[in-house]
Amino acid sequence: MPIFGGFSDSEDETTMYQQTKLFNRQRSIHSIFGGGKVADILLWREPKIAATLVIGVSLLWFLLEVVEYNFITLICHASMTSMLLFFIWSTASDFLNWERPIIPEVVLDESSFKELATSFHDRFNQVLSKLLDLACGRDPPLFFLTTISLYILSIIGTYFNFMNLLFIGFVSMQTLPVMYEMYEDDVDRVASKFMRKMRKLYRKVDSNVLSKIPRGTVKSKKHA
Repeated sequence: MPIFGGFSDSEDETTMYQQTKLFNRQRSIHSIFGGGKVADILLWREPKIAATLVIGVSLLWFLLEVVEYNFITLICHASMTSMLLFFIWSTASDFLNWERPIIPEVVLDESSFKELATSFHDRFNQVLSKLLDLACGRDPPLFFLTTISLYILSIIGTYFNFMNLLFIGFVSMQTLPVMYEMYEDDVDRVASKFMRKMRKLYRKVDSNVLSKIPRGTVKSKKHA
């Protein structure tokens, strides 16, 4: 008798032509990411801000990893260069009748920080809750798939330093969600077929290997 139940051949026949969403989600990608400013940036609803972030982070990664700038040195040089340019501009404007530089005041109100913190907190809780469900054996095929993915990620981590991993993660966050939203139906169709194959493979392993592992019987205690 298989150890884990819940997946039968009849279910695969019923869902053969039924397309399910990736990770069995019920909401849109925009709502999953919080539906606010962060979601708009990740899905390129705010193209100027998203493009500025990608260019800025890419330039920072290039200076730190390729040029091998020290982070503190880079901040100091950038600050000195900016101050020097503004000083020259302000001084020249008095003699050449130019407009003095207008430095915009960027004010991050409290709601922006709360929205970012709330969005991160919600996503972290969802991921942690999903991992705990997988660890409890509620979805064995996805459990093995997640374990294999984490193992592959650990191998990839040995070939990249922390800065490169952060850069790869940032680029992935800025590209994968919007690409998935563009080709959502195709990705869901392929993912559904892959998950059905994984369930069939797991049932074979369960019936041929796991179910044949001897298990001890639990004896009930007799009360006097």
